[in-house]
Amino acid sequence: MEEPIRESGPHLAGILAAVLSGDGPLYRQLSDGLKHAVDRGEIPLGTVLPPERVLARSLSVSRATVVAAYDRLKAEGWLESRQGSGTWVRRPEGEDRGGVDAVATARLFLSDDRADQRSGPGEPPAAADEDVVELSVAAVTGSPRVIELLSSLSASDVSSLVAHHGYVPHGLRALRKIVAARFAVAGLPSTEDQVLVTTGAHQAISLVARQTLQRGDTVLVESPTFPGALDVFRRFGARMVPLPVDEHGVRTDTLPDLIARTEPKLIYLSPDFHNPTGAVLPEDRRRAVADLADRSNIVVIEDRAMGDVHLDGPPLPPPIAAFSNGEGAVHTLGSTAKLFWAGLRVGWLRSPTSWSVRMLATKTVADLGTPLLSQLLAVRLLEHAEEVLAERRAQLIPQRDLLCDLLADHLPTWRWRRPEGGLSVWVTLPSGNAEEFAELALRHGVSVVPGPALSVDEGNRRGLRLVFSRPEPVLREGVRRLAAAWHTYEPVTSRAPARLLV
Repeated sequence: MEEPIRESGPHLAGILAAVLSGDGPLYRQLSDGLKHAVDRGEIPLGTVLPPERVLARSLSVSRATVVAAYDRLKAEGWLESRQGSGTWVRRPEGEDRGGVDAVATARLFLSDDRADQRSGPGEPPAAADEDVVELSVAAVTGSPRVIELLSSLSASDVSSLVAHHGYVPHGLRALRKIVAARFAVAGLPSTEDQVLVTTGAHQAISLVARQTLQRGDTVLVESPTFPGALDVFRRFGARMVPLPVDEHGVRTDTLPDLIARTEPKLIYLSPDFHNPTGAVLPEDRRRAVADLADRSNIVVIEDRAMGDVHLDGPPLPPPIAAFSNGEGAVHTLGSTAKLFWAGLRVGWLRSPTSWSVRMLATKTVADLGTPLLSQLLAVRLLEHAEEVLAERRAQLIPQRDLLCDLLADHLPTWRWRRPEGGLSVWVTLPSGNAEEFAELALRHGVSVVPGPALSVDEGNRRGLRLVFSRPEPVLREGVRRLAAAWHTYEPVTSRAPARLLV
């Protein structure tokens, strides 16, 4: 029989030390930290944990704290123990997260019991959401020009489509051509054969993951990040490791050490108006990522979906793939969701020429092609992208500025940066825990996304994403409710110095 892994107290303490600098009871922080370490693959299933006294000594906490943490995990099914054999790690029944979809995005789009969608066009909101101000979904509704373009297809336009059988896995040539031209304008020469039409950017991430990952492989992911990407990588059983982000985007100076320690197969980045921080990755960091891809077998996904919502500020640098010498595998994706409308469900993936055939095969197996009517509408929208962008700027810049002004007036202790693009403002609370505050805010009737929901490691515990793509009255009422919630929450957090998880 194979000898189980036996974890030492000092080594396990090194994995868990950071989680004990957060807020809340120590035993809860410790038990949560153990669960997250199991999810990340740092503590394999079947590992025998050190005795309570040994771990307590290594962490410089009381034995009672470790006993309480172990007992909580046993009750939840994460640990099992037997006299003489010790305590070992298991996975609770029904908790195989490698096979569960919508862990991160469920809180945005599914009902609390996960049995239904939260809302739909023309449907009344669920009773629990009826009076809730929604500041959590980073999306736009149809603008007048978008509605006009979506209504512009003629009978002859449709006739030309239905004359074909409709299975077009690569995508409409007209759409691939216009996307390739847009990449070229951005500084990335591309052919239409390199462009694959996908059912949203979400599927583009999934297709690359399917070609790249096996269960247990490591993916480096920005923290915080797009929650849909977290769900995709969980679906493939990947071990996700957080990449730190600063005001300029991913910190590329940390990459060499992380790569040496974790041997990742894939890196996922959002260089243009990073979701949720709004940061723009500078050219020198883009070059560093491209050079890394060229010198290794690590696949890079750059998600440029937010890059279309460029409100003000200087032009964006070229895509990361533009700095590759062609040796690396840098995949660049985009979609119609952020500038036009998410309901169209049209995205695209630009891959290196050497990957084009295998990506087309993967897409063909996935769904035989994205709906052609949606693709035809996407062509129409992209042909008028500059008009729509001007319309969006007229709408979103005043909304962004209003949200920033309201935060400055009503919540002056919160820290944030005014983004030059995207759809949200990233806020750092001066104290407390963002998940706790988001729950309190919801009880005050406003929905926001806390940082841990956007993080690999449940980090960013003082971060909140606030969406500004909402009408003025909604933003005003939303901030009013946030301020009321904060005034209720702040006195509680100020009675004891809050400890920031770093």
